[in-house]
Amino acid sequence: MKRMNLIRAALFAVFAFMGTVSLSAQNWLPAPQAIVVMTNELNNLSNPPAPSPGSTLTTKQQLSEEYAKSGCQDCLLRSVKQQFLILALKEVKLGSDTGAAVESARAYMIQNANGNANLLATIQTAYQYMDSIL
Repeated sequence: MKRMNLIRAALFAVFAFMGTVSLSAQNWLPAPQAIVVMTNELNNLSNPPAPSPGSTLTTKQQLSEEYAKSGCQDCLLRSVKQQFLILALKEVKLGSDTGAAVESARAYMIQNANGNANLLATIQTAYQYMDSIL
């Protein structure tokens, strides 16, 4: 148990350091442009992925059922990206700088991950996604 807590603490420190370095080096979009990009991305993530060629699935419910059967490997990442966008978008709309909003959303998500290594890694992947779009 001690070892797991040490690993979690180390992961948190690494992610926090990477965010600090990234914040100082990143040229984020201005708030009005960031709002448009984040809103569009959030809308894209809210729609289920298109069915594979030859598939007869047509409704959102049928797609959801099919993904539930297959295990939907990217569902966690999709969910974390959506949450990241929602949190950052809210802060930008309240007047925060884009970079500060993204970093604040990231810090909040890391804090609430409760040291779950899989979730922390997914948050980092979502952060890289945010970095790439903004």
